[in-house]
Amino acid sequence: MTGKPTLAVVGATGAVGAVMLQILSQHADVWGEIRLLASPRSAGRKLVVRGEETEVLALSEEALKGVDVAMFDVPDDVAAQWAPVAAAQGAVVVDNSAAFRMDPDVPLVVPEVNPHAVRTRPRSIVASPNCTTLSMIVAIGALHAEFGLAGLVVSSYQAVSGAGRAGVEALRPSSRSSRARSWGRTPVTYDARWATTPGPSPPRSR
Repeated sequence: MTGKPTLAVVGATGAVGAVMLQILSQHADVWGEIRLLASPRSAGRKLVVRGEETEVLALSEEALKGVDVAMFDVPDDVAAQWAPVAAAQGAVVVDNSAAFRMDPDVPLVVPEVNPHAVRTRPRSIVASPNCTTLSMIVAIGALHAEFGLAGLVVSSYQAVSGAGRAGVEALRPSSRSSRARSWGRTPVTYDARWATTPGPSPPRSR
């Protein structure tokens, strides 16, 4: 027993999960056990975190037992199903999806702006704003505290990586083509090369 909290990274094999593992490796002394969880098809894969190969486990109630903090980097529907399960097992869930952002019982937290909000979490779930908000909210928060902002109009142009690995893979073949074509069932529903509309993010996100 190390006395340090146990962390679960849910969605460890995805695009965001890969970055998360890099960050965790830079802060190796913070956590005790780090569990890597993903879909059943990814179970058994080995990923490197903190310089050690760690086997990916299938997301399940059993895999969530004993977890102190669970970081969810998964699609909305997966987060909506499994974040409450992790919370019921005793974990504090930090969710990166849009599933709980509009839930009045789930604090929407940016550490540099409202860290105190994390203390009030009736559902034991903490939501994170989407990338557009995170990229500007620290500066906007400082301006609001000093001058009091009445409104904000924002136009965002987001990368296809916002749809995860599948979004990036959908871009590869289209970037090799000189004209638009139908790509079938992909998470990006337009020709991603010249897109200027934020297709991957749902309008209800904030």
